[in-house]
Amino acid sequence: MKRKVVLYDFDKTVVDCESIFKLYKYALIHKKINLFTTILKFIYSFILSKIKRNFKIMKNEMVSVIKYFSEDELKAFVTEYLYPKYFFEEFYEEFNAHSDAIRVLCSASATNYLKYVAEIFPFDYIIGTDLDENFKILKENNKKNIKVKNIKEIFEKENIEIDYENSRGYSDSYKDDKYMLSLVEKKFLINSKVNKKGYKNLKWKRKNWGNTSAFLFIHFK
Repeated sequence: MKRKVVLYDFDKTVVDCESIFKLYKYALIHKKINLFTTILKFIYSFILSKIKRNFKIMKNEMVSVIKYFSEDELKAFVTEYLYPKYFFEEFYEEFNAHSDAIRVLCSASATNYLKYVAEIFPFDYIIGTDLDENFKILKENNKKNIKVKNIKEIFEKENIEIDYENSRGYSDSYKDDKYMLSLVEKKFLINSKVNKKGYKNLKWKRKNWGNTSAFLFIHFK
């Protein structure tokens, strides 16, 4: 079945931050990790990943912080810490404007916490980087052409064909997401300095809404 689809990256596209670094900050606030030890681990993993030319070593170290959190804590990180402070104000309007479409959140961020965005926004599909029981990358980092592979696999199983002309996609990075955005005709770059033919540049900002209840009433009434 041919359907209108809207694709979203997460970091720097839906939220004005790199979410994994905010999770580290959250871990420090809640005394889950030691700053000095964490820095040493980062340095070691960075050097090792360069020597072995394997970014997965660094990525595995970065996501290892997730093991210190329960599911409830990861949910709170997304729904109470990231939201609404770090979410782009314009994202709400864009998201609500396409309720007739299949809305997909597709990010390299770990699925362990990315999945909780669905507690706030009813995405039809959330695709992140899956981790195993030891909090290491299960298959592949959900980035660049891997995003395309994962989206296509899900859509094939669901018998969904993308209505190219009426579909759109959002990302902050042309370099990383030109592959995913090739699936749709309307392509948007968020707060990017890159200008490319066929892409529209958008300037989004975030606003710290003091009253979350009022915010929800305004945007989801």
